[in-house]
Amino acid sequence: KKEFTVSMADVKNMVAADYVGIVSANDVPNKLEKTGWHVTKSEFVDAPIFEELPMTLECKMLTFDEETELMTAEIVNICVDESILNEKGKIDLNKFQPITYDSANHDYRTIGEKVGNAFKDGKKLM
Repeated sequence: KKEFTVSMADVKNMVAADYVGIVSANDVPNKLEKTGWHVTKSEFVDAPIFEELPMTLECKMLTFDEETELMTAEIVNICVDESILNEKGKIDLNKFQPITYDSANHDYRTIGEKVGNAFKDGKKLM
């Protein structure tokens, strides 16, 4: 259908996110039920949103190159749970605690510790 969502997992949902990635619904038809997650249909694309995951990109495919398997897409909406926003309405990574997969070590890592100031710290070399 050329429409899809990309949800961002967080520390709180790491076990369920890992489970979804390692178990096939062909083998375990109730795999989503085991996670405790709930699904709603996106208002912007014909694809699901996992209610428990705090951030979802809602996308429409623009191009797909079958030879390279590279796809480009347009983000048509970003769905963000209010629980990860700061008082200014911006995403607070300390509240969000998104995770990333470290393929070299087969670990999940959190993202969030501030290490510098964008568009400022580099000026020290000017």
